[in-house]
Amino acid sequence: MSLSKLAQGSVATILPSCTVSEAARQMTMFSVGALVLVESPDGAPVGIITDRDIVKMIGEGLDPKMATVAGSVGGALKTVTANEPTNQVVALMRQNGVRRLPIVDGEGHLIGIVSLDDILLRLGEEMADVAGTIRKEFESKDPTLSAHARSL
Repeated sequence: MSLSKLAQGSVATILPSCTVSEAARQMTMFSVGALVLVESPDGAPVGIITDRDIVKMIGEGLDPKMATVAGSVGGALKTVTANEPTNQVVALMRQNGVRRLPIVDGEGHLIGIVSLDDILLRLGEEMADVAGTIRKEFESKDPTLSAHARSL
């Protein structure tokens, strides 16, 4: 499976200087659970803020109208390229305890975002295609036999 199909389309972004309140508004407006932090519209990603980060910040007593999203950035941001194998992407997510990773091009510019949910849905579609192919093959051989009977 390639990430290149997941990398297409726009990514909801926000400047690090924006407030947490603004991030929440944008997440609501774009119906997303995360925003990628960028210094400029065509720049490299510098972080991610998720809906969980917002809840945590407010729970810690930060004023969402004053606190900036830059405060949610912790550690070096991990990114992937569109040609990275899915199993390596999942391993990177597991190692870093994240569910989303920005997809960047060769120059480090943001071209997409991949989530664990995206990967799971794509794998499910691929498995359904495989099952459909197997079913069609079995039905063409003898449409009256069950899969179990064919295996005997």
